[in-house]
Amino acid sequence: MKKILFDGTATQSNSRVAFHGGGEYAKYMLRAALDSGYVFDVVLSNKMFSDNAIERMLEEHGEIRVFRVENKHDIYRLIDEEQYDVFYSALPAAYIDYSGVAKLIGVVHGLRAVELPWDFYRYKYEKQLYPKLRGWMISHCSLIQNYLKRKHTSLSHQLLKVKNAQFVTASFHTKNSMLNFYPELQADNISVFYSPFSVEKIEMSLPKSNYFLMVSGNRFEKNVYRAVKVFDKLFSENRLQEKKVVITGCGNQSFWKQLKNKDRFELLPYVSTEELERLYEKAFCFVYPSLNEGFGYPPLKAMSYGTPVIASSATSIPEVCDNAACYFSPTNEDDLAARILRITIDEAYRIQLADRGLKRVGELQERQAKEMESELRIIFTGQV
Repeated sequence: MKKILFDGTATQSNSRVAFHGGGEYAKYMLRAALDSGYVFDVVLSNKMFSDNAIERMLEEHGEIRVFRVENKHDIYRLIDEEQYDVFYSALPAAYIDYSGVAKLIGVVHGLRAVELPWDFYRYKYEKQLYPKLRGWMISHCSLIQNYLKRKHTSLSHQLLKVKNAQFVTASFHTKNSMLNFYPELQADNISVFYSPFSVEKIEMSLPKSNYFLMVSGNRFEKNVYRAVKVFDKLFSENRLQEKKVVITGCGNQSFWKQLKNKDRFELLPYVSTEELERLYEKAFCFVYPSLNEGFGYPPLKAMSYGTPVIASSATSIPEVCDNAACYFSPTNEDDLAARILRITIDEAYRIQLADRGLKRVGELQERQAKEMESELRIIFTGQV
């Protein structure tokens, strides 16, 4: 059996981002590896916040050694000193300078910084005047945007050209994007395993409430600003009677003050997992206007409760949601407005989407059960 070091820092969080899809992926893989009986070591950072459930899990498995470090260079030294065969990381972006003897197996969740180096409305998400002005200037200057794309393309390239490395991706979109931007990569060296996810149940949850739900209101790539403008306009035109919008993950971005129908919006900070599940369960419809995803967990969460989904047609989202979502072009506000009106008016279509969503979640869970053993085998034995 190979000697494995699992990058537990990928399961940890910092003060800026409480929830990250890559972090949830890492937690799931850690649980799956432990449940499958694999023995390995784990490295954690002293400078990051740990999930209490993960800490308890590691304590319960006494055969798992846990090393705590200050920085990535401590990880590199640990790899050399302990002579590991494999260093597995679900978030390998920080290891662009890796040159250890152990094989690096890294998960590339997406190439967002390359595919989406900027968006015209990104400055709207800034809180302070100077960053807002700076962002506005960049939004109106293609030269700077092109520079940012070249910069991020180069940074991603540094990781992908690490000599002793093998990569796993969460979608075929991401794999093909890697091959597009970096033609020297070998397709056979990039494995695709859909992001693992867990749901408490897959069933229609009734009755539904009267709100449209969106998440991550403070992140420009989630594209909530455009969607908020659409809803506000529809409210002003009295097109969505008795409906409101609930948005989680909101900060103090100034664009909230521009709303003309403030009483129809409920702006929440990041909420607990339990509260978020309740919001998914009771929503009239979940709206996911994201500009870029490597996989996309949120629509599946909504679908698992029989909540119909309106989703962006960008990047991996159609691949993941298949025929179970009502798609729109994420930068076309009229396109989104038309989809919102259809979901509101056409009950039969709404029920059809909910049924398709339940089926799609079941399909992905079946696929996940089949693929998990293969993915763990690649990590822990090197066998494809």
